[in-house]
Amino acid sequence: MGGWGRGGSSGAGGHAGAGWGQDSLVGCGSGTLGPVDGPTLFDADLRPAEVAAPAPLTVSAPARVGISSAPPRVSTAAAPPAPSLLVIDGDGLAHRAFHAYPTDRTPGPVHGFLALLAAVADQTPADGLVVGFDSRERSFRRERFPAYKAQRDDKDPGLLAVLFALPEALEQLGVTVVVPEGWEADDVSASAAAVAEANGWRCAIATSDRDAFCLVSDSTSVLRLRGRGSQVTVVTPQRLRREVGVAPHQYVEYSALRGDVSDNLEGVTGIGPTRAATLLKAFPTVAAAVADPLGCRSVLGAQLGQVLIDDLHAGEASVFRRNVELMQPRTDLPIDLAASRRRCHPERMAERLGAWGHGRLAGRMVSALATRPEQVPPPDAPPD
Repeated sequence: MGGWGRGGSSGAGGHAGAGWGQDSLVGCGSGTLGPVDGPTLFDADLRPAEVAAPAPLTVSAPARVGISSAPPRVSTAAAPPAPSLLVIDGDGLAHRAFHAYPTDRTPGPVHGFLALLAAVADQTPADGLVVGFDSRERSFRRERFPAYKAQRDDKDPGLLAVLFALPEALEQLGVTVVVPEGWEADDVSASAAAVAEANGWRCAIATSDRDAFCLVSDSTSVLRLRGRGSQVTVVTPQRLRREVGVAPHQYVEYSALRGDVSDNLEGVTGIGPTRAATLLKAFPTVAAAVADPLGCRSVLGAQLGQVLIDDLHAGEASVFRRNVELMQPRTDLPIDLAASRRRCHPERMAERLGAWGHGRLAGRMVSALATRPEQVPPPDAPPD
């Protein structure tokens, strides 16, 4: 994938589009998430290990002056929890708000997006927040494979207006927004998770896209949004293996084998989800399976096994290799963890929301996203 184009840039740009007021959006109701299905994401096990009391020390002679005969002290203080990053799939959340709350009803989809954002952030308290959006100008994946997502209808003009307006609105609220030229929100999520993990942060990715399952690890969880965003499933490595049958690092190959109808990517002929999971349970990778022709045919059957072997030997015509290339998210886009921390004063956030006609969201947005009383915003915080 890295060969398709240079690294994307971050920022919202100056797109003109729908305004952020009530007349362009719809209400989200309470926007409150239901109970999270899974363990609390960022609770570390802070219970100190029990330390046995030292055995009495028998000394046959007085200790020398200056040398302590007491046992060394063992600290039982718990290490502070690792910082946490919440990454939001902006396109996915915007689609959800737009289709659930039509533009012909007040207050509209922007209001709905902000309500959903506040609800997710409130349910998943984090030290940093990044919202990623797809590039509108170009797609490196479409340039590589013109049929990529080609079956999808053109976006509703109202939805496009919302997608153009949201990045700038969020930046004015102190939210870090990344819109990488030529790439997608999935690439932002993958890059943010990689940066977080490299810096010792925990990460949660809120999205409805299954492609993010390949990012799950011991320090990264996926919050899969369902319905209007009120249903959340926490996807962990254990859950993915239990419900899908593969490990996170195998998920891209699993998807490449079965294909992805939503992206207009056919899979390897005859191999669906069950056979793909069965193969990756028997072999760590597809390449390992093909390197063992007898074993591959044993798992998939003689005919399907040969189909897969032939496909991987087909060079540029390989369906599997093409799918992997298109499905593998980028992990090297620039993400600034320091800038992702809360940086908008509560009063400023409330004032801006009120000016845009979303004043009734101020309390929830301030609680979820604004700086806390003890927190000093960074120097590059949005101006008053």
